[in-house]
Amino acid sequence: MSVSDTLQYLTLGNPISRALISSSSSIFRSLGLRPKKLPVDDMSMQPQIQPVSISMRSIIGNNYNFVRIAGLAGASAIFMGAYCKYFLKDVLDPKEQLESQAFAEVANRIHFLHSFALMCMPLAHYPVFTGVLMTMGTILFSGCMYYRALTGKRELQHYATIGGFCLIGAWLSLVV
Repeated sequence: MSVSDTLQYLTLGNPISRALISSSSSIFRSLGLRPKKLPVDDMSMQPQIQPVSISMRSIIGNNYNFVRIAGLAGASAIFMGAYCKYFLKDVLDPKEQLESQAFAEVANRIHFLHSFALMCMPLAHYPVFTGVLMTMGTILFSGCMYYRALTGKRELQHYATIGGFCLIGAWLSLVV
């Protein structure tokens, strides 16, 4: 017995359900209530569906470029994740390798998350302001972290802090 057969039996096929349906039908008939007969072949009652062609640009408007930037950011995040994984496996010092991998993972995670967030910028109250802050913050933060992971140099690390503040500002601008 299949699931649909079991449900059919439990709801309508068992003796208790049949008795309940039979008695309620006879009560409705005695009161003079009968179900309406609807015409089956009448197509005028069917809603007419017209095909609609809507482009993404017409929905989003002039801020569609942020969706394009999100596509580029997502592709570059995949590339940088693969490149860092390939490049960092050849680092000889285990401590330096672990440290570099940690920086690369943080940079790649932030890069990916904000690539997805950039797709939603056309929905923001101030899309240009929020999108520019998020784009610049992602470039500064992730770029400096990638640089630190791949070269081991700390000279651009303070720009990562500025990028982090740009990202915080972008997220807070969604509240306003």
